[in-house]
Amino acid sequence: MIDRAVAAVKGNLADRPGLIAALAKADFPSVRGPFKYNANHFPIENFYLLRIAKDSDGTFVRKLQKVVFADHADSYAQECKMK
Repeated sequence: MIDRAVAAVKGNLADRPGLIAALAKADFPSVRGPFKYNANHFPIENFYLLRIAKDSDGTFVRKLQKVVFADHADSYAQECKMK
């Protein structure tokens, strides 16, 4: 995320507004899948139910069972004064 934000301002770290805007866009490949930030700066993202199982080689792997919450947002975001 930081790498993408620094690239967005072409390495100009003095461009604080641009850097903050780039961080807020959350334009990076997340290991948890796509997400964005809410008005209170908490992420809006998916939550998954995973099962740990052995594959054919006997190696433990994570297997996605289902999406528990899709686009889950903080319950208190509407109360945040940062809008």
